[in-house]
Amino acid sequence: MSETSSYIIEDVEKFLQINRDADNEEQSRSLKKLLSVQDKISIFRGIDPDELKAIVYNLKFVKFKFKDYVVEQNDTKEEIFFIIDGECQVFHNKKKVGKLRAGEIFGEAGAIFKSQRNASVVCASENATLLSFCIDENNMEFCAPALAVLYKNLASEINAKLQEINFEFIKK
Repeated sequence: MSETSSYIIEDVEKFLQINRDADNEEQSRSLKKLLSVQDKISIFRGIDPDELKAIVYNLKFVKFKFKDYVVEQNDTKEEIFFIIDGECQVFHNKKKVGKLRAGEIFGEAGAIFKSQRNASVVCASENATLLSFCIDENNMEFCAPALAVLYKNLASEINAKLQEINFEFIKK
């Protein structure tokens, strides 16, 4: 490594460790599943698959049954969820305020802003399968373009939700 490089050996090792950490068979299977459908999930479009591996962690496909809580209001967990199949209901202060269907995401605001959950989300169908993941910002130096695309895609999702809320508010 040349003296002009801004990377230190520990950083490079940490980055390379990501691929070695695929020891966890479930994590590895989940990652393979994700990569096979990556282009069908809008928030992952335009991200190099190798970089996607480096910027998401705690990736899992989770099954929920009717009335199972996916997240609870005021939680501080940073998971983002993508609904593969099934439906969920959204509750704010125990009042139903919305419904989420296959193809929709939630939890992105809490993950981006490191804030408490604004609402509880409960499984509303007999069964639901959700993709759950966290964003690893520790690889910013190596994967800044991929993180930028991911955050842009997430911002588009948040914007679409805000437009829908504004439209509903104006209708009333």
